[in-house]
Amino acid sequence: MRLKTLVFPIILLALAACGGEDEIELQKGPFLLNDRNELLFDTEFGSGTYLGASTFNALLLENRGDAPLEITKVEKSGSGAFVVELPAELEEGLTLKLESRKTALIQVKFTPTQARDYEGKLTITSNAGNSPTKEIRLFGKGVTPP
Repeated sequence: MRLKTLVFPIILLALAACGGEDEIELQKGPFLLNDRNELLFDTEFGSGTYLGASTFNALLLENRGDAPLEITKVEKSGSGAFVVELPAELEEGLTLKLESRKTALIQVKFTPTQARDYEGKLTITSNAGNSPTKEIRLFGKGVTPP
């Protein structure tokens, strides 16, 4: 019986710690927030991605403004070893519209063909007051399998 009484307060504390949307302070106008400024592919501890294998990474974009964020273009430059998967609207050449506190995900696949470093860049164009053009670095390392 005691176990049940201990579980309930723990669940309540865990839920309270999660917070809610109301705690996010919105900026004036559209405001682009990205979860990172570079996407790295298997570069921890000096390792890399085996030739012919693929690894994946994702970039989370969020509108932290009080007005709709309109992402008009996401362009990749650099190595062809990086393949970008965009939200459907951008794939079709349309504008991706994010209301306040809404998010979008950009996925990138890295497939090296040679044992070397690979670099690229994503350029995000939007109506964001804080960053109408945002650049995200892409970096991966191809390594020969053992």
